[in-house]
Amino acid sequence: MMSSQIDDDRRMSTRSLPRIGAIEGVDPAVLERGRVSTPSAPLPPKPQEVRPPVRPPTWFVKTTAAVTGILLALFVSIHMIGNIKVYAGPESFNSYAHWLRVVGYPLLPEMSLLWVVRFVMAGAIIAHIWSTLLIRHRGAKHRGKQRSPLLRAGSIISRLMLITGLVLMVFIIIHILDLTTGHMNGTFLSPTAEQSFAYENLINSFSRPLFAVIYAFSMLALAAHLIHGLWLVAADLGVTGRRTRAVWRIAAYIVGIAVAAINMSIPLAVQIGVLA
Repeated sequence: MMSSQIDDDRRMSTRSLPRIGAIEGVDPAVLERGRVSTPSAPLPPKPQEVRPPVRPPTWFVKTTAAVTGILLALFVSIHMIGNIKVYAGPESFNSYAHWLRVVGYPLLPEMSLLWVVRFVMAGAIIAHIWSTLLIRHRGAKHRGKQRSPLLRAGSIISRLMLITGLVLMVFIIIHILDLTTGHMNGTFLSPTAEQSFAYENLINSFSRPLFAVIYAFSMLALAAHLIHGLWLVAADLGVTGRRTRAVWRIAAYIVGIAVAAINMSIPLAVQIGVLA
């Protein structure tokens, strides 16, 4: 009898509990399992990492490298065409050099064209160096310290772009001091208002074997730099067509080899006596 009374009391106690949900602020699922507690607050979402935009944007840097590369390639190509006039003799070559100094005169001051070209090319060189080095830095940063062999450049020419660029920078300085200002040419003849001595200065410079070798070696670096540089222009400007890229590659080889070969022939012709 005593145990029966205890069981009845337990059942009555259970029926007297409020139904699920009757207590405010109580999680029904917890109450059903016999534990009364307030629902835990949801965890706040993790804030997404917002990276600041890259300045300047990569597309702008690549476009700068491509446009300045095209300008520099056009300049060396036109310069090469002018150099061919040396084979026509001193009168033809000196007349061409003198015309560059006085073109536009008297409407424009003398040497206006030369100074415009010099400023444009100087700006193009600075922008080209800045953009290509920035692209190289960002690429190395994204690759990290451990570089996969699959990410290495695919050709020797592409791996030597930095070296050939440095060689060309040194050559530009030497070339200016040799044939423009005459500081590295002891027999340099300064031009006058009526005449240029570009032919004589060129012959005197390339008659020195060291300067002939420096010029020829620099032209090899120029050929390698032009070939791969013009090929990179296609990628930087978003050229994706297979046939277009194939034609572009052929054109890069033609321009690079032609410019270097024609320019290299001049010191060789001086050394063997064809030009004197």
